[in-house]
Amino acid sequence: MPERATNLAIIVLAAGASTRLGQPKQLLLLEGKTLLAQICESALSIENQQVLVVLGAHCEAIKTAIEHLPIEIIFNEKWSEGMGSSIACGMTHLPKNTDAVLLLLCDQPFVTPVLLEKILGKWLASDCLIAASAYGGSFGPPAIFDHKLFPELSNLHGQQGAKKIMEKYRAQLELVDFHEGEKDIDTPADLPLLKTQNPKP
Repeated sequence: MPERATNLAIIVLAAGASTRLGQPKQLLLLEGKTLLAQICESALSIENQQVLVVLGAHCEAIKTAIEHLPIEIIFNEKWSEGMGSSIACGMTHLPKNTDAVLLLLCDQPFVTPVLLEKILGKWLASDCLIAASAYGGSFGPPAIFDHKLFPELSNLHGQQGAKKIMEKYRAQLELVDFHEGEKDIDTPADLPLLKTQNPKP
């Protein structure tokens, strides 16, 4: 199998209003940094990438936490419609000749550079269309999508995430174990997760 091209773009989805949490989850502190800054720094650890961060609710406050990083900040005017609109918005800003896109959520505190390298390695080592994370008996982000799927990602809207695309191409999906992936920050009851020590990659 010929070596795959590695012109990777990374879209960090961080446009939600955190209604159930009652405060912007993007600004929660993890080891002295905001949760969103931690996710962005993990993304920036990958070589040959461009990191795009899609913001929406609380945009101005959140932007100040990450604008010092070498990333592109995008505002999704339709953020209130749901995650699908933010994915589609991010897709319109991809650099030319992008070979694949990595989708990241802003509320998975245990995402690490090690995990992202494993997912990238899985994608590079096969001819799969998608390399995703396995957790909770299913699969989801972080996930890499081949450029062949860009039209479908660009057509997402409303509350539709990329899960339906993963399910559609399940036969061409490779998985990396991410045991802590199902632990995200949605409600005040989840806040103790940010104090958990030594998460697994």
